[in-house]
Amino acid sequence: MSDSETDSPSIKALIVFRENGETDNLFVPILCDAIRMAGIDVRCSKKDFWESDTTYDIIHFQWPEEVVGWICEDHDVIRRLKERIAFFRSRGAHFVYTRHNIRPHYANEVISRAYDIIESESDIVVHMGHYSLTEFIEKHPGSRNVVIPHHIYQYTYKEDISIERARQYLNLPQEAFIVTAFGKFRNREEIRMVASAFCKWNEKNKLLLAPRLYPFSRRNEYGWNLFKRWASRLGYYLAMPLLNRLLKFHAGANDELIDNCDLPYYIAASDVIFIQRKDILNSGNVPLGFLFHKVVVGPTTGNIGEILSATGNPTFHPDDRSDILEALEKARQLSAWGQGEKNYAYALENMNIRKIGKEYAQTYKDVING
Repeated sequence: MSDSETDSPSIKALIVFRENGETDNLFVPILCDAIRMAGIDVRCSKKDFWESDTTYDIIHFQWPEEVVGWICEDHDVIRRLKERIAFFRSRGAHFVYTRHNIRPHYANEVISRAYDIIESESDIVVHMGHYSLTEFIEKHPGSRNVVIPHHIYQYTYKEDISIERARQYLNLPQEAFIVTAFGKFRNREEIRMVASAFCKWNEKNKLLLAPRLYPFSRRNEYGWNLFKRWASRLGYYLAMPLLNRLLKFHAGANDELIDNCDLPYYIAASDVIFIQRKDILNSGNVPLGFLFHKVVVGPTTGNIGEILSATGNPTFHPDDRSDILEALEKARQLSAWGQGEKNYAYALENMNIRKIGKEYAQTYKDVING
């Protein structure tokens, strides 16, 4: 986009996302800044979508769960969602949807219906890879679509942390080969997949760094169920330390968030970033790993497998343990051969926020101009 394009009348856009900034996923706040840098008058607000009568040129959906509520079971919200879309469309708004997931991780009927409505009502759908694009077109053959990669988290975290400093900060052994599985483990299958492969991996100095692995909690999250409450606490205080020592893990409870100030230390301390999902479309851990010059290992599924294969990073079939072991061994070799630096160079060229912001701005203009 040329500089002269930014002199045209400003497009007013609303990204439907919480306005208080309280999130452990900074995708939207960074994207909002990137689009604003491209000359768009953009605001992040969920409240404005439901309550405001402000006229917007673009209404931009991210996760449908963010619109209706992550554990919403109120069936009336579907009626109100349709009404709000119709209201904004009557005022001339166009709708854009960035597709993060194929379907909700924790589905119920209300949230599934919200997905259906937002997918069908959006004038254009943004995909972060061609896998998503192809899969979506098969279900929605008449839809308008565009591919815009996941941006990297530039100017967000402290990026100049040495691996030695990061390990010192987190009290990790300097000589270890550290594989990091960042983010919450969502189910037993993910825990089993990673733990079984890592334990079988023949690497003498290995250490699995998984800050949100164990399904234990020190909090009173089971209410009046005394058995579950005490079993969870025993797991937290007794089983976790024992398993960590026996299995060469440095892992924590999956209900404990990592502070955004500490997050870069976990990534910087790593030799390899491991995407622990069995079934996934996108992951912010890929651009995060690339930004910190790391090799990234992930499943062959979704856009993840597509970008990792295209950039020379190892992939695996999630149900094939020998395939995971082979990917881990290849990642160990690639980390010594400079693949992390290649990942960083690729990310700076193809996933930088200025480039991604301009592509979204152009998408807004395209959908407005029909």
